[in-house]
Amino acid sequence: MPKARCVVWIDPEQAPVIKRVLACADIELVGAGSPDSARTGQVATDLACEPVDDLRVALSGFDADLLILGNPGKFADQAVDADLDALKAAHARNMAVATLEPIPAASTGIGGTTFAEVLGTGALNELVHMMPMTRHTPMIDELYTVLETFAPIRSCNIVLGMPKVLGSLGARLFDAMDLIRSLVGVPNIIEAGYISPAAGRGMHPLPGQSLRYLHGEFTLNLRFSDGRCAALLLTDQVGASTINITMLSNEGHIVVDNAGFKWFNPAGEMIDSHTCPDTKGVDPAEIALTAQLIELCSGVGPKRAPIDYPGVLSMTHATLLSTRTGQGESPRAVEQLLLSM
Repeated sequence: MPKARCVVWIDPEQAPVIKRVLACADIELVGAGSPDSARTGQVATDLACEPVDDLRVALSGFDADLLILGNPGKFADQAVDADLDALKAAHARNMAVATLEPIPAASTGIGGTTFAEVLGTGALNELVHMMPMTRHTPMIDELYTVLETFAPIRSCNIVLGMPKVLGSLGARLFDAMDLIRSLVGVPNIIEAGYISPAAGRGMHPLPGQSLRYLHGEFTLNLRFSDGRCAALLLTDQVGASTINITMLSNEGHIVVDNAGFKWFNPAGEMIDSHTCPDTKGVDPAEIALTAQLIELCSGVGPKRAPIDYPGVLSMTHATLLSTRTGQGESPRAVEQLLLSM
């Protein structure tokens, strides 16, 4: 079988990790561009491939099987119909699109656009594939088999971090909200805090209405309608990917980290466990991205529930809103505004 051919749209800083991932996935790189047009030549030179100057043209006409959006820039930040048309054109000619950043990224202006339609029907899952997703890793697949007996989860604490070359803090928030939605559900209220690496004495920048170009940390407290709760710490400011989850239920507690997970009953006895394969020094997020790209190109992989874009986006934007208001915000209320404005 011939290798899949790939075009990438990235920042130069992302070139080394993208090069490693594509080599491990046995995907041929044939073109590269950057949201900063002045740096397209540098990206193409670093990756020894053809320069790509126009993302929409690449989606609608470049001879490739896959396009990776490492940094989409302004593309699909807002719900622009022309950007969605470009994604549809790629899909129509069997070009798969993977993105390290959420699409769309902004909460405003979705209602009345074709983006609202594909969000509501779930069709966006066919047009663009968010990666790497924690919920789509083999370890979480194994965890779900245990949760059939362990659930319902009463409370949990989640810490997720990846290097920023694998996605912004907005991407980590989207990933975490997809994970918590599948584990516990959509919360009634989200209370969130945000800190930027640029913060200093007398200066504390807050997020706007877009998930794009966010960096730093989020802390979140989630409350659910039945009294359950969750706490999260998310960051893109780590040199190596990390995951730490503690979940509690009437069946005991489960502890998850990069090495795997262990389930202890209420008496403290370990009753189940899973150990991940040795990564041999490779970042777990790179391994996840490689595996998910292989699944996307081959069409072969575990059957998983699609991303609930309206639900997940409403959770992410309730988080952004909470950081600005200093109050708890309702994802359900945000979802109604998201699709009706």
